[in-house]
Amino acid sequence: MKRPYGISRLSLTPAMDETQVAGGTGASRPTTLDELALALRELRADAGDPSYAEIARRVVLARRAAGQTEAEARLARTTVYDVFRFGRRRVDTELVLQIVRALGVDDEGVGWWALACREARQGTAAAPAALAAPAPDPEPVPAPVPEASPVPTPEAVPAPLPVPDPPPASSAAWTGGLLLLVLGLCVLGNLAGRLLVSSLGLTVHLDMGGTAVAAMLLGPWWGVAVGVSTNALGSLVDGVGSSMPFAVVNAAGALVWGYGVRRWRLGRTLPRFLGLNLLVAVVCSLVAVPVLAALGGSVGHGSDQIVDNLRAAVGSPVLALLGANLVTSWADKMISGFLALVVVASVPFALRGSAVLPTLGGAPAPPHPRAPAPG
Repeated sequence: MKRPYGISRLSLTPAMDETQVAGGTGASRPTTLDELALALRELRADAGDPSYAEIARRVVLARRAAGQTEAEARLARTTVYDVFRFGRRRVDTELVLQIVRALGVDDEGVGWWALACREARQGTAAAPAALAAPAPDPEPVPAPVPEASPVPTPEAVPAPLPVPDPPPASSAAWTGGLLLLVLGLCVLGNLAGRLLVSSLGLTVHLDMGGTAVAAMLLGPWWGVAVGVSTNALGSLVDGVGSSMPFAVVNAAGALVWGYGVRRWRLGRTLPRFLGLNLLVAVVCSLVAVPVLAALGGSVGHGSDQIVDNLRAAVGSPVLALLGANLVTSWADKMISGFLALVVVASVPFALRGSAVLPTLGGAPAPPHPRAPAPG
């Protein structure tokens, strides 16, 4: 039987009678805001567990379609997350209805949710009033209540001051020694790739795997730091003129990988992640070709033979450099990107910051509100 409006586990309680059952389907409406939050979580799960950022995006689009300005339609992800949080004393009914519409509820279902919000709000407001009611005096005549201390009614109970949502995971986990260890391992991974390529004479580079890991896991600018550090250390072996000019290529790849998975959501599925690696390859090639041209078109790398063959075929040194670099960069960034995916996928969700990456089975990782990683 299809679950009505995403409700499956709320059952009738002594506070719920048969008149609270939605349309005779057996789905009882929440009587407290905590039960409403649970119902909303179930609805979100039924809708495919979209991220809070995705729900906010859908609400904003609906608001803009309804004629609101960009400023009026703006909605933060944390505001959406707050609606699903337990322990609330108040709820914005209009926002709840916008959220359930964004999760696929039809007009009939929206009416059900409007009643659910009203009854949950009334049930939650009645609880503190019941706790605050004075116990009856054992004497036949109850003691008079002083005028200065009236018993608070549900309307008079002040709502607590809003408390900012604490980050579900502490970004402090990436401070100090652990952060330095991760950065150091990323640099070592890049250097190990360079050594492997140099030893085997490969036509790829393999010096950006650690850059990709740092950019996705910690943030794009940490990836830049790893990439520049790799080229700086590589210049001790290859010479400053052969290594440092390509630090800008490493930095460009870090920015595209980092912002791709953390802001542009290009890592939600495997096809998107594949496209992200292709984008990194193109960007790195466009940055690398001017550097290669300035160095005379050859740096003693295994891809030089491809450049020579293309130059003989097309007759243009620039087109030969671009074509050879696109071919080698495509293979290189695919290897580096998917190696980084394997590494980052092994890290707990709480330490990934805002990175959204696909599982190796092809489905997007379950979205959770997470603390931003450092930087």
